[in-house]
Amino acid sequence: MNATAYAKLQMEQAFSLMNGTAQGMSDEQYNFRPEGTCNPIAKNHVHALTAIDFFLNFLAQGKSPLWQPVAAATGLPQNSLEIWKFDGKVPLDAIATYGKQVQQSALDYVATLSDADLDREIDTKFIGTQNVAFLLQLSGMHTVGHTGDMAALKGLQGLKGLPF
Repeated sequence: MNATAYAKLQMEQAFSLMNGTAQGMSDEQYNFRPEGTCNPIAKNHVHALTAIDFFLNFLAQGKSPLWQPVAAATGLPQNSLEIWKFDGKVPLDAIATYGKQVQQSALDYVATLSDADLDREIDTKFIGTQNVAFLLQLSGMHTVGHTGDMAALKGLQGLKGLPF
């Protein structure tokens, strides 16, 4: 298996785990605010998806993020980092649809890469100059990490966390 095939497989598996974890909830459960300093599932989900959008659509491909039209249509913050301060309800169906778009865009991008493309360097502006391979592994790792947060928050509500 070459490196780009491996990267695509990693992304597919991370997305599958997150999508399975994001199922089986009402909007109320999705937006449940636990005690303490935990963030709702909705905020973790939006953050994980907008990070993929930022890393792979904006930084790696130079495209406009897919988030802005979703934010405008739903009343969510245009700056996706402001989701952590947002006090309103996040619509699960709209975010699930956005997630499919972001994930497909990321997978389509990875499918175009050669192994040599993984070495291309990008000035990220916030974590220095990194190569495409770094952004791919960061996207996968970040997605899985926040999926664990989502699963734990489902468990706090008596729901099945992970889909297996």
